Amino acid sequence: MRRFVLLTTLLLIAACKRPEAASPTAGNPSRGKQLIEQYGCSSCHIVPGIEGAKGMVGPSLEHIASRQIIAMKLANTEPNLTAYIQNPQMTDPQNAMPNLGIKPDEARDIVAYLYTLK
Repeated sequence: MRRFVLLTTLLLIAACKRPEAASPTAGNPSRGKQLIEQYGCSSCHIVPGIEGAKGMVGPSLEHIASRQIIAMKLANTEPNLTAYIQNPQMTDPQNAMPNLGIKPDEARDIVAYLYTLK
């Protein structure tokens, strides 16, 4: 019985933690920051750590690593955010965020930077 209670408690604690957003990613955050500047993400988003990022079209990316949901319907996990950055229309074909042709390795690096924004 004691073992069951301990196991149940551990499972409940694990379930309360965010899946992947708080964990390190496979990408390079420094390169991700450069790519955010290169792709002009700051023209639509406020992005902490990016000089001049004052865009008001898209949501602020402040504390994105702490959010539970992205794009109003996806769990904030590394695979979901990476896929969304590559194809913003995946959740809504009418999404205003443009598909910029971001490559998979670039998206991983961008996610690595965004996940530093806790």
